[in-house]
Amino acid sequence: MTAALTLVTGCSSGDSPSAGDGRPVREEASTSPPKAYDPPLRFGEGGVRLAVEDDDRTEVALRGTTAYVLTDTALAAYDIRGGARQWTLRDHGMSTGVEERARVWETTAPTVTEQGGRTLVLFALQKHQQGEGTAKDVSTSHLRAVDAADGKEAWTATLPTPKGTSVGYSSSPTVVGVEGDTAVVTQRTSSEDGPDGVTSAVTYGVNLATHHVDWQADGFAARMLSGGVVVGAQLPEGVENDSERWFADEGGIALTGRSVKDGAVSWKDPRNLFGLKIETVGAGLFSARINLEFKENPPDYELLDSAAGKRPAGMTADSAAAFSFAGRSCVYDERSVIVCGVDGQLAALDARTHKVLWAITEDDPSREVPSLYTAWHGVVYGSVAGHGGVLLDATTGKDRATFDEGRPTVVNEYGGLDTDLTVYPAIG
Repeated sequence: MTAALTLVTGCSSGDSPSAGDGRPVREEASTSPPKAYDPPLRFGEGGVRLAVEDDDRTEVALRGTTAYVLTDTALAAYDIRGGARQWTLRDHGMSTGVEERARVWETTAPTVTEQGGRTLVLFALQKHQQGEGTAKDVSTSHLRAVDAADGKEAWTATLPTPKGTSVGYSSSPTVVGVEGDTAVVTQRTSSEDGPDGVTSAVTYGVNLATHHVDWQADGFAARMLSGGVVVGAQLPEGVENDSERWFADEGGIALTGRSVKDGAVSWKDPRNLFGLKIETVGAGLFSARINLEFKENPPDYELLDSAAGKRPAGMTADSAAAFSFAGRSCVYDERSVIVCGVDGQLAALDARTHKVLWAITEDDPSREVPSLYTAWHGVVYGSVAGHGGVLLDATTGKDRATFDEGRPTVVNEYGGLDTDLTVYPAIG
């Protein structure tokens, strides 16, 4: 069982020993066998905080009893049973884009995948080398694979920068996802001779067997990957990006799906867009906030299927309207239910039939609307102001249990990980 959800915190990788040149530092881990609860309905008191410090942003993938924590300058593995650091990987001049992704609300998690008989952790990075004398500073982009067992670098693939563009701190190289033997990586780019700031993007399909780039789509900002299709924004010249969306004064943005195999266009939304924000929902669905004309406040989100970029089969106009708020507020329980929540509303969608399963709104005279933490394997984890933590049945929306410890935003069969990187062990 795995959980690879994003946790954004104000934590850094601390002052652990490190070679500083890409070599990991190995530390001891607990060997006591834990008991698994799938899904956990009770958490132990107190919790164990991972051995990190409060400085930088982090993104976390939880797999078994190990948490893989990515900061802007390092990747580290922690044993969630005792909080001890197992290994740390640093590389001089490395930037992983964590800080920038947090700024623009496009956080992700390190990608954990099985390849060639071993478990690898994938992340994208930039290497910054300061020039000397008349030599210019140089920034290059890469996809790195790290052995999950010991933190050693397995391989690194170089990502070519499109002609006439450059990559810098705001490029935020990101692993969008992995399917089969292909990893999809995207990053923002700037014009070498144009104005400051992000002016476009590029996406790559990297072969995990050969460690080479199989395809490259210039001007394409990928956001999610599912069912062999990479969903993103095809960008015109003159596009800009703020903390919420891509936008263009003259239009020309196209919501587009491309093949993960070769990058060829699978489908393209025919509308001429002036603004676009894409959020991953899960189970092959994504939400798109679309401007059909140039204005500051775009309309509500559209919930769409990655296979064709259209409303999912089985979803009615009424159910689509019920999820028009679905943006970054949605989580997939990794089985069959998508749960979305904002202030005053919590609702669930069947991931197979795309029918609304249940909804709790502030108009309900008998129930309070919980704040959503996460959902995993049939259980929704949240809280009610003044009442503490609450667990709901993901299929029915009915209360299952309550809890007092933590805010579990990442959950698997061994525990829940809080926003402050405290692990509360599963005990029932």
